[in-house]
Amino acid sequence: MQRNITVPTETEDDLTDINKGADLLLRETKKPDQLQTKWRRKMEQAIIALSIMVGILTLGFGIIAGYLIRAYLQDTTPQYSHPEMFDVNGNPLPDELLAIRFEGDLNETDD
Repeated sequence: MQRNITVPTETEDDLTDINKGADLLLRETKKPDQLQTKWRRKMEQAIIALSIMVGILTLGFGIIAGYLIRAYLQDTTPQYSHPEMFDVNGNPLPDELLAIRFEGDLNETDD
């Protein structure tokens, strides 16, 4: 077999020549590169779509799980208050409690 054979890409391949194998091996083809870029582009789109879906599902699951855990903890945890605000039976004492409410604007200007 001959060495250092170059075949220009503009010329048409002559397959009737004795050296058919060298011509075939040296011929430049663009099909594998085009197929590879199409495949790579499709895979990138699939990875992006899956990443977005996984992110949205993870966020939704976190919101729902957090809400359910908070509701469970609020329902099962006893609410503690000051014991002096209740009578012997555990009822609140509204008459003996002092509640102060400030209404209006407090103008504290230093003159």
